[in-house]
Amino acid sequence: MKKQRNIILYIGTSIDGYIANTDGTLEWLESTEVEGDSGYNSLLARIDTVIMGKATYDVIRGFDIEYPYSNYKNYVFTKSVSGTDEYASFIDEEVKTFIENLKQKPGKDIWLIGGGNLAREFFKENLIDEFQLAIAPIILGKGISLYTGDDITSKYTLTKAEKLGQLAMLHYVKK
Repeated sequence: MKKQRNIILYIGTSIDGYIANTDGTLEWLESTEVEGDSGYNSLLARIDTVIMGKATYDVIRGFDIEYPYSNYKNYVFTKSVSGTDEYASFIDEEVKTFIENLKQKPGKDIWLIGGGNLAREFFKENLIDEFQLAIAPIILGKGISLYTGDDITSKYTLTKAEKLGQLAMLHYVKK
């Protein structure tokens, strides 16, 4: 039987659920003391596809390094760009339909990198199969939230909890 591809949200967050400062920066997460790679390399070994929103893509492209996901199939959800560039295909489709079709194609698991607006669309459609949350020991009080007040209930099972330096790494899978 063919294994179903899973959507994994692997993301860093503050204690109060923010994934970035208001301006999209992450220095609070980057300055957190971490042991090991927080499961990053294990995640990369499981996937062959990355999905993100356009703002996240722009931030990653703005890093002063070579694009880190060039060995993976990249999909960027946006309404402002169409077609492809050297790294990604730009998608302006309903999230649920696109993801359900993508999961039927052969391949490894799929990493939902972010950002917050796109993650919330995945929440609304109950499309996230697994969460890997790296919780940093900081309360930001404002910024880009992973969660909103939407009336969404999805249940998950905690499968692993690790202390990695000052990060709490929590793994959840859909019930």
